[in-house]
Amino acid sequence: MKTFTRLTTLFMAALASLAIGLSAPVAHAAYKDGLVLVRQGKWAKAIKEFKELAETGHAQSQFSLGLIYHLGRGVTKDLSKAYNLYKASALQDHPPAINNLGMMYLNGEYVEKNAAVAFIMFERASAEHAQAKDNLGRCFENGWGVEQDIEQAKNFYELAGDDGYKLGYYHLGELHEKGGGGMPPDIQEAIKWYQTAGENSFAKGYHRIGEIYEKGIGVPRDRDQAVKWYEEAAATGYDPSILKLKDLKP
Repeated sequence: MKTFTRLTTLFMAALASLAIGLSAPVAHAAYKDGLVLVRQGKWAKAIKEFKELAETGHAQSQFSLGLIYHLGRGVTKDLSKAYNLYKASALQDHPPAINNLGMMYLNGEYVEKNAAVAFIMFERASAEHAQAKDNLGRCFENGWGVEQDIEQAKNFYELAGDDGYKLGYYHLGELHEKGGGGMPPDIQEAIKWYQTAGENSFAKGYHRIGEIYEKGIGVPRDRDQAVKWYEEAAATGYDPSILKLKDLKP
């Protein structure tokens, strides 16, 4: 279910660009029909809708169809088709497609692994795409395709979160928790960013604070605090926290 939700979110993000090939209002309406079919899990019909639009040169549909083939939803996973559809969309400057091409280069999916090319892709997409900002943060944190720069990593993680990609806040918490690149761990700063993630509907942030207090990671062990933060996450339906509370509460 969580993967399905993330997939739908990515499709919704593809609405950012104007339609081409067909008249914009017609393409926009047809594309929205495709998104409705995705939400309903009617993959065959969604693929048909996106394919017809993609063949007219509609960048959003090229991206969405590429994503379907990338993840193998309703079809056999096909990285070749995913790459070529992303490329067609990226050539029209569609940020989500540019970002996903970058991820294929970063992970060596279909293409030879090349962190330098991935970094360029993320940088190109980042002005209009929050996940690309988060990916730039990861590159700067780990020195992928660019010299390691922890300050830049922190900057891009925060920008990603502020732009709606809440995993950026969580990554910022992780960075402060473990330290790196000459920056010492700072558990209180980590807790701050995990809480920020939780407050922005990323329940894993609350859950991680619960783990910190339960295990005594940089703080004294505190069962009551652990339960409090697990309850915050569980209230959103976060299953790992619900299971934790069954173990911790009498």
